[in-house]
Amino acid sequence: MNRSVSVQPRISVVMATYNGERFLPAQLESLERQSFAPFELVVSDDDSSDGTDEIIARFAERAPFPVRVHKNRPGLGFRDNFLRAAAMATGGWIAFCDQDDVWRADKLERCAAFTALPDVTQIAHQANLIGPDGETVGVFDQGIRQSGIKPPLAYDVWATFWGFSMVVRHDVLRAVPVERRYVDYIDPRHRIAHDRWAFFLAQTLGCTAEIAEPLVDYRQHGANLFGAGRGRRSGPTESRDGAIEKNRPYIAATRQMLDIVRSLPATTEAQFPAFDRARAEAVYLHALCQVEARDRIYGGKAVASAMLCLRGLSAGLYRNAQNDTTRWRSFLKDLSLSLRN
Repeated sequence: MNRSVSVQPRISVVMATYNGERFLPAQLESLERQSFAPFELVVSDDDSSDGTDEIIARFAERAPFPVRVHKNRPGLGFRDNFLRAAAMATGGWIAFCDQDDVWRADKLERCAAFTALPDVTQIAHQANLIGPDGETVGVFDQGIRQSGIKPPLAYDVWATFWGFSMVVRHDVLRAVPVERRYVDYIDPRHRIAHDRWAFFLAQTLGCTAEIAEPLVDYRQHGANLFGAGRGRRSGPTESRDGAIEKNRPYIAATRQMLDIVRSLPATTEAQFPAFDRARAEAVYLHALCQVEARDRIYGGKAVASAMLCLRGLSAGLYRNAQNDTTRWRSFLKDLSLSLRN
């Protein structure tokens, strides 16, 4: 008699550290308390000069799962540091872990429940916002209103979930060489960060499981590189010159997104059955047309720019390709800018 065997997912927790001695012990303790144990903890440290190394070494001695540590000399910066940690992981799933948060004891267990669904390529959840001393200061829902499964390309192509809230299939990150990452459209001095890169690949290649529960205490403090509400998530506005300057990286990044999708090998559909190449190309091409049209609006004279803006609305350039809704905020901002001299 044949019996089905439930295969437990191997979730590698990958952590990028840098001078994290203040909050790191609490985070490591929350990993130790997980009801579903990590397959491993992979730490990539960016040449910390405080007590981070000693804290991790002591934790490795008692941890109920393997702990592997790599030291970057010199440091790589948080973007490449996280991706270095992910590249060293051996599990089938990657859970990004910030050094200064605290995980709920059932975070991995709740996420693991979705890993058996064949089309799911990423899992994301809500968070509690806490202050430096652990006091609750709010909720960070990331737009997640109820638990469920979203189809491929359900989100704005320039959106993301924050890395600490993501669990991603490892083969998603291997689908495209990390060296092909596109420009960071928010900070074009760099290539795109680990979470936005993983989000782009995962939502292109498969489905997203959303969990409407706060599974992490997301710590807000003065040393955060990015906190809730920090950073710009949508297209550019402000003065015409400023809008042009901020829009150009969006054009470059979206062009590169489209190039990546078009260059995915013929084997991609077999590896990721939910991937729809034609639809993916259409979505990213439409997004590229949007940002290129905005560039023309910002660069023209007032009356001509306003006409371009109105024609763009009529032609559907302000409609989201992923769900056919109109980006009214973008349209109104562009119309306002177009009327300025």
